[in-house]
Amino acid sequence: MMTYNFTLVLSGISQISEELDALADAIFEAGCDDATLCFRDLIPYLEFDREATSFREAVISAIEQVEGINDTIKVARIEK
Repeated sequence: MMTYNFTLVLSGISQISEELDALADAIFEAGCDDATLCFRDLIPYLEFDREATSFREAVISAIEQVEGINDTIKVARIEK
């Protein structure tokens, strides 16, 4: 397996104050313990260092985990 680095820019997150800890916990509990939650101009994104057999597998598994957190969080785009 290789480690793949990529960023998932998120949408559907309106509050970053009180909900930030809960969001970070939900991301970790969803299996994204290989990601760091960051913000750029109030836009949330996750920086991943994910082990997988291919880049495609790494990204797809991350998207499935992130979008499975709740019905509002979506991946807006992928940055390599």
